[in-house]
Amino acid sequence: MSPAADERIRDFFEVYAAAALAGDAETVSGSYFSTYIEAAPSTIEAFKVDDEYRRAVETKAGAMRGLGLAALEIKVTGTKPLAPYHLLVEAEWRLCFAPKRADAAETRFRVSYVVRLKDGGPVILLALSHEDEEKALRDLGLA
Repeated sequence: MSPAADERIRDFFEVYAAAALAGDAETVSGSYFSTYIEAAPSTIEAFKVDDEYRRAVETKAGAMRGLGLAALEIKVTGTKPLAPYHLLVEAEWRLCFAPKRADAAETRFRVSYVVRLKDGGPVILLALSHEDEEKALRDLGLA
C-alpha cells in the first residue's frame, strides 16, 4: 500500500476514534457501510446504519462516559491489501477510564477491520474484535 493510502487509513481511524469519544453519531455512522458486521469471541451481529443505529451510538457513548471514559485512542498497527479496493486493517484500541469513585484504569484490545477504499472514501465493512469488550470492562470493575 502506498504511504499516502496508509496515511489516509490512519487519519480515517483517528477521526473515527475522536468521534466515538465525543459521541458524534453522524461521523461514527458515516465510518461504516450501510450494512456491516461486528464480531467478537462471544458474539456476532449484522447492523443496518440508520436512525436507530445512530441513536444506539449516542446511547453507548453516554454509557461509556458514565463509566468514566476519559480517553479513547486507536493505533493502526498494519494494513494488507485483500482485493481491489479492500484492505485488512489491524488496529489496537486504548481506552482510559477515570471513574469518580474508583482508581483510573486502562484497557486495550485489538480489532481487525475490512475496509473498502472506493466511492468516496474508506468505509468499514467488517469489524472483528480479538477480545471481548464487555469482559474487559468487567475485569476493570466497570461493568
